[in-house]
Amino acid sequence: MAKLKTKKRERREWRFFPQSNANPLLLRVVGGLGAMALGAGAWAQFMSVEPSKWTPGILAAGAFLFGLALWLGTSGDPILRVGDGGVGVDRGIVRRIPWHAVEAVTWSGGAQTLVVKGVDESEKPLVVEAKLKSQPAAVAFILKEARARIPDQVEAPEAIEGLPEPADDDGEELPLEALQVAGRRCAESDKAIAFESDARVCPRCERVYHKAHVPSTCACGASLAGLRERGAPPDKSAKGKGAKAKTARAAESESESEIEDD
Repeated sequence: MAKLKTKKRERREWRFFPQSNANPLLLRVVGGLGAMALGAGAWAQFMSVEPSKWTPGILAAGAFLFGLALWLGTSGDPILRVGDGGVGVDRGIVRRIPWHAVEAVTWSGGAQTLVVKGVDESEKPLVVEAKLKSQPAAVAFILKEARARIPDQVEAPEAIEGLPEPADDDGEELPLEALQVAGRRCAESDKAIAFESDARVCPRCERVYHKAHVPSTCACGASLAGLRERGAPPDKSAKGKGAKAKTARAAESESESEIEDD
């Protein structure tokens, strides 16, 4: 009988660009004046019969004001990425903290900043900061995802003043490459995973387990019952220990009865 091929889950993430901290009205005024000065200077230089002696100065002033508007309108905060792969910083090269490697998600009320601490995919410490003033949509999306995936690591108030409601269309949705599992170690047994088919991945935090050592519940709290092999060993839970103790007591009773019979 031919084996059924299961379709791989598509991984997604959202990219959030920072907003400028400058006053929008100021940007419009400075940019508008620069554009007008550039237009007037270009007309006087190239369209007029006799260019004015002030034309070079007008062009220079227009270029300066327009450049100033662009500079003020650019934020120094990094681009953020949030999705199945975790929380990441995009500075040309993307560094991500996987959800299972997040140590804490905390809210700094004084700085109005959401701070995500953990280790990246190469196990190096990483701190991702999302400011409410420049990244309101990213802050809302990170909190929504973190509360759904790793609620025990979230230390933030339920209501934050000025925080918008999260929406999937806030950021730019992007496809995410498939998770590389070959060569990694099982989070339960530390056994190396040689083949991709031997791996089982938690759908919530993306912890990787060997198919023979999948617990019933992931460390993040998600149920892994659907990922367990039929022949997988039982969990080392209190229930299992109780059953073993019961079996031991039954064996002792049988031994005592045999001695009495003798």
